[in-house]
Amino acid sequence: MDREAIARGQRRRQVEEALDDERGREAALVERLEDIVAEADGPTVDERAFERLDPEDVALVRAVLQPAPFDEDEDDADDFALAFDDEAPEEDETDSEIARLQAEIGDSRRRQLAYGRYLDALDA
Repeated sequence: MDREAIARGQRRRQVEEALDDERGREAALVERLEDIVAEADGPTVDERAFERLDPEDVALVRAVLQPAPFDEDEDDADDFALAFDDEAPEEDETDSEIARLQAEIGDSRRRQLAYGRYLDALDA
């Protein structure tokens, strides 16, 4: 029985699992960051692009980017929009959340590098 090989194999599995988990965590953080940035900066990007489109195309694209509320009744639609306007994060909160997510992504990438280096060291 090669105890060192067993220990090395077990450590490899543990760190590979941690590496896989960290990759998934990074992907989720990046997706959340992209959602927040798109929500904050999307309208400005849209308006620039809409200036170059025909009105019919703008209407089709807006339907995808800004789907209608559940109820087609305009009074309800206005109530629906107003309910969410109060919940929109302020610019400072958005910037803080973007900075936090960027820091978390950086930490995740550093952990992934460390895990990868450990795996390389096991093979050395």
